[in-house]
Amino acid sequence: MKKPYLLPAAALCLSVQASAYANSPFDGTWVADLDTQSGLASDVYLVKDGNYSCATCEPRRSYRADGKPHPIPGDPDVVSESVSITGPRTIVTHIVGPLLDRTTTMTVSADDRTATYISLDHRPGIPGVLRTVYLARRTAPTPTGAHAVSGTWQGVRYVEVPPEVRTTVLRITGDRFSYSTPLGTSFTARIGGDYVPIRSGASNGTTVAIRRSGQLQIEERIKQAGQVIAIRTFTIAPDGRTLEIATADPSRGTTFRAISRRAPAPSN
Repeated sequence: MKKPYLLPAAALCLSVQASAYANSPFDGTWVADLDTQSGLASDVYLVKDGNYSCATCEPRRSYRADGKPHPIPGDPDVVSESVSITGPRTIVTHIVGPLLDRTTTMTVSADDRTATYISLDHRPGIPGVLRTVYLARRTAPTPTGAHAVSGTWQGVRYVEVPPEVRTTVLRITGDRFSYSTPLGTSFTARIGGDYVPIRSGASNGTTVAIRRSGQLQIEERIKQAGQVIAIRTFTIAPDGRTLEIATADPSRGTTFRAISRRAPAPSN
């Protein structure tokens, strides 16, 4: 099932004064603008004869759509996953991981052209529910005899993303680049140095290395099980007011982009 979270997440640290980060144009609090997103990937599902499969999930998965939890070998972020067929145009996916409990309802429109995903996340240490809404359009017909969610779906846009997820705090101190998230993810790495572990509250073997590719650009490479799973580039606009975050997925050949804007410093 589509994992709707693609926007860069980082700590919701709006209490940090922007003036405290004066050493680098990257320093500060950045909030992604949903109107600037592009480069969403396609997803391919098949629900037929009581079975569910996702050809574009990483790793690929296939199991009975019986609402019961199934292990996903090779995915350290998922302990179990289940799919329930809840209507002629709707399925519900439930993902349980070390740091995530997510229920996603995928509903195909009456004209069969679009699908809406509504995900409700529960995360350790995060009060309440994180709600994400994602829209996709059909680019391949439903296979004969399959459920309406089956086929190829091209991502259109994130309609709604919690502010905790689309807020990023960056800081460069000397040759050290720091990044953190309210979802429990953080790291500090030396620019041009070796890979270091990403702290996420669960040991999934994910590491990251940082290099500077220009005065206004930083590149981040993320590895899991020895393979590069993402290349993220942070690019500051010449005026220093916006930050483009581009996340490339080498396995799918896609790059998701969004523009973040500096959050105003809180008033005293």
